[in-house]
Amino acid sequence: MTASVPEQARLGEVSLPNVLMLGTAEWDSPIATNQHYVARELSRSANITFVESLGLRRPKLRRDDVVRMASRVKRAIGEQTETPAHRPRPVNAQIVSPLVLPVHRAPTLPLNRALLRRATSAWLRSPHPRVLWTFTPVTYGLEASADVVIYHCVDLLATFPGVDGVAVGRGEKTLSSATSVAIATSQAVHEHLVAAGFPRVELLQNVADVSVFTAASRPAAERRPAVLFSGNLTVHKLDMPILEAVATAVRGRGELLLAGPLAAGGGSFDAELRRLEELGARHLGVLTPAQLAEVAGTCAVGLIPYSINDYTRGVSPLKCFEYLSSGLSVVSTGLPSVTELARTNPHVTMATGDDFAQRVVELLEPVSDDVVTDRMTSAAENGWEGRGAVLRELLQAELTSER
Repeated sequence: MTASVPEQARLGEVSLPNVLMLGTAEWDSPIATNQHYVARELSRSANITFVESLGLRRPKLRRDDVVRMASRVKRAIGEQTETPAHRPRPVNAQIVSPLVLPVHRAPTLPLNRALLRRATSAWLRSPHPRVLWTFTPVTYGLEASADVVIYHCVDLLATFPGVDGVAVGRGEKTLSSATSVAIATSQAVHEHLVAAGFPRVELLQNVADVSVFTAASRPAAERRPAVLFSGNLTVHKLDMPILEAVATAVRGRGELLLAGPLAAGGGSFDAELRRLEELGARHLGVLTPAQLAEVAGTCAVGLIPYSINDYTRGVSPLKCFEYLSSGLSVVSTGLPSVTELARTNPHVTMATGDDFAQRVVELLEPVSDDVVTDRMTSAAENGWEGRGAVLRELLQAELTSER
């Protein structure tokens, strides 16, 4: 039997890089995002230490933030919490839950630096090559201990409500002179990183776990006139008038389904959800990827009803490819990254507030199996299997160039 890559490393046949990944989310967050999948894909050829969020958004005295902080303390002191089976957890990853203060200004910098270095001491003592792959620009100097530094920027972080833009800007300024390569997931993020002084920026837009959704896609005859939004239900991202218009327009013709957690860092969504439910929408709660794929595979239309603001202009929603790989048509507001995709993909429709709901209703009409298959095919090249290979090759190239 051929040994796995980690087994080969233990046998001394290969020397795997030790990758410290600084995340912007918890490892067991309700929705797996770019950083979770990147950790999974890199773990195929590297030892991964995933550091949970350092808290760029200052917490408030509300239930979700208090629960999150309490959970962090439990993990930091060694109490194990169950990681749901649907997370893309790599088998050879170590999860670090640092106890740092979620304030990244002068008074707390020395303490946070010491706390973070203590939490990551195993990586700091690990053999070379050492890699810092960071999704946050707030790194407290860990780049100085890495042979290769990669800044993977998936959002315009400084524009998100509650995030310390000063800390983000200061961190990006420091990283720009230490980074081997920066990765941007949208054109807006790419332009931002270039303007911030990063000498080399690669544009790699978000992809999805398309195979999971394709496998659950149903034939056209087994679909119903249902409209789906999956993702974080937050007032900062979502255009409520558009969602209310869709719920009203499809009532009696079909159903609006909502899948995802409430108030994920963007303020309470309770009142907004009640209003949508009064209009006939149904909240399915937080679904595993497999559960979401089962639901999506029976629907007709997938929604990206985002407000257009400084933050969302940098968003590259992977849900677009989840929808397409489920055989859905997609209707989106004018996000730049989706607008670019719509130019070459006839199954992606851009709409404004005035005609968004009408376009959704039109797309509820039954289609043929050929159309469903064509939608799935259009997403096939935008999966994590291919993207993982690209990221592993990029890392290997950077490691080779450092030798």
